[in-house]
Amino acid sequence: MYENCKGKKLLIIGVEENETLIRAAHDMGVYAICVDRDADKFQCEAKKLADEIWQMDYSDIPAVAEKCKQNGVSGVMAGYSEFKVLHAAQISEALGLPFYATTEQIDITRNKRTFKDLCIQYDVSIPKDYCFAKPLTEEEKNAVNYPVIVKPTDYAGSKGITVCHNRDQLNAAIQHALEFSRSKTIICEDFVEGTELMVIYTLKDGEISLSSVGEKHHAMDHEGCGGLCDAVVMPSRYLKKYQEEVDGNIRRLLQGIGAKNGMAFFQLIANDERITCFEMGYRLNGNNDCRIIERYNGINYMKMMISYSLTGNMGDDLKKDDPSFGAYLCTLCPHVKVGTVGRVEYSALSAYEWIDDIYSYIYPGKVIFDMNTSQCRGLLIKMQAKTLEELAERIKAVQKGVTVTNAEGENMLFKPFDTKRLFG
Repeated sequence: MYENCKGKKLLIIGVEENETLIRAAHDMGVYAICVDRDADKFQCEAKKLADEIWQMDYSDIPAVAEKCKQNGVSGVMAGYSEFKVLHAAQISEALGLPFYATTEQIDITRNKRTFKDLCIQYDVSIPKDYCFAKPLTEEEKNAVNYPVIVKPTDYAGSKGITVCHNRDQLNAAIQHALEFSRSKTIICEDFVEGTELMVIYTLKDGEISLSSVGEKHHAMDHEGCGGLCDAVVMPSRYLKKYQEEVDGNIRRLLQGIGAKNGMAFFQLIANDERITCFEMGYRLNGNNDCRIIERYNGINYMKMMISYSLTGNMGDDLKKDDPSFGAYLCTLCPHVKVGTVGRVEYSALSAYEWIDDIYSYIYPGKVIFDMNTSQCRGLLIKMQAKTLEELAERIKAVQKGVTVTNAEGENMLFKPFDTKRLFG
């Protein structure tokens, strides 16, 4: 399928957390080069897997582009960071190479304020917004109905986000969000109760395919870590409701910004009344859903995007895409506390044939310094089951088989995911 990619060189922006991207490139017979000014600091698996490492600042677009020319690079890709994706697009543009998105499209979709305006334009339901200035005026604060959620307009990775139940919390949340906002602007909107959905679309030559609708179960009992995701299960019980009420308008939104290739994800809140959208990304998502979608539907949007960067063609058939899957698929994400990782052990999981994939973000010596962001993500463990009851038992078995301790031998894992939450 990807014969025309074999032997070509792909530049990957960044080193850490790019193991899946490197493995996908290798599956396609592609030579993978990582570029990162801090590459010497990382001890991650991606550094071991890369065919070549360039120790240089990837934000220096002219210098990186020149080195790409000298080394015969045929395409550029980035993983989950919006800023790295922007640099990948800029380097591709400087080299005259194909890239699935323009810098303008990436800017539009990564800015929460601009995205909300897009949703209004295409009749996608969004939470009520209280913030129309930089930041809220006293008049706007007086109009707030609690609870609300406050977040920076231009930052991803669950950073700078706070749920507020009173005025004091709101004031503190505004300052917290401003610390993470490069433009010093924030969003303050209703905190909508319900089930969070993660929806993925794969695009090829203007064709838009719904790849998955999953339910995100956020951490509820981890002190100081309410924004983290413990587990994602797909398909969601709201799949049909989403297809009937939201899917058409989301497709029109993607068409409206000129998105033709790549993948896009949307984050929404669903309840019996309606489904409300609050964020999107026009980039790879951090859940590595491509691995499990490939196993059950036969397409891998990550490989398709690599193909596009190298050849200008996504290279696969979207007719195989099916968001119902015929099974319950789960990504379990154990998180770790602040500290230095001493030992990571999960070899016992190799005995379970129903585990589809294991990806570790941590390794001995890695320092975890931030409690309420994706920086404390430990592992992604993907599994399948025929029923929710069977899935619950399998999650319990997995959680017993994972150990993470610090240098003193103390447990670094947060509380296990409560499988009762699978049943609503």
